[in-house]
Amino acid sequence: MRKGWTALLMSAAMLAGCGQQQEQGAAEDVLATQPPSRGSAGGVTRTEVSPSPTPSPAPLASVIQEQPGPEGSRVALNRAAVTGDVMTVQLSFSGGTSCCGYIPVDRVSVIDDATAQQIGVLKDGQGRWLAAPLGSNDKEIRVETNESAPQIVWFKFPAPPPTSRTVSINIPGVGPFDGIPVTR
Repeated sequence: MRKGWTALLMSAAMLAGCGQQQEQGAAEDVLATQPPSRGSAGGVTRTEVSPSPTPSPAPLASVIQEQPGPEGSRVALNRAAVTGDVMTVQLSFSGGTSCCGYIPVDRVSVIDDATAQQIGVLKDGQGRWLAAPLGSNDKEIRVETNESAPQIVWFKFPAPPPTSRTVSINIPGVGPFDGIPVTR
């Protein structure tokens, strides 16, 4: 067993050494292509490196419906889809103040429009809500709105029966999303 560990450590050390040699060789290639700068002390060449551009955020899914939210924000419903026996609802909060707010998860619900049955958010095996981003107490969703980057929020519910074509989504502080088609 001890020989196996020794061989593993030696292999890792050799790979690390190879990587350093490749990096050193690449750095020497870059320096060799740069003309020496005037006034540099000790033959040191200064290379200006421009920062890589900041990646733009991924585009959000198409908006199914939009409602006014807390503090002048806008809440877009991006998805209401069933996979197996679970329905996922995804929203994006944007605009309004740059402040934060909290949505009590136990007050979020979906209403099956065909049966008028109210459905609450699912919990996992440890009793935690299947929703994100949960606040530090695991009972609320923390929402921070701003203009530059919408915040994505999602909830998981038991799926309504296949005969239910639409649902209504209720979130405290947000206008109701009524008659939302369920994607299966």
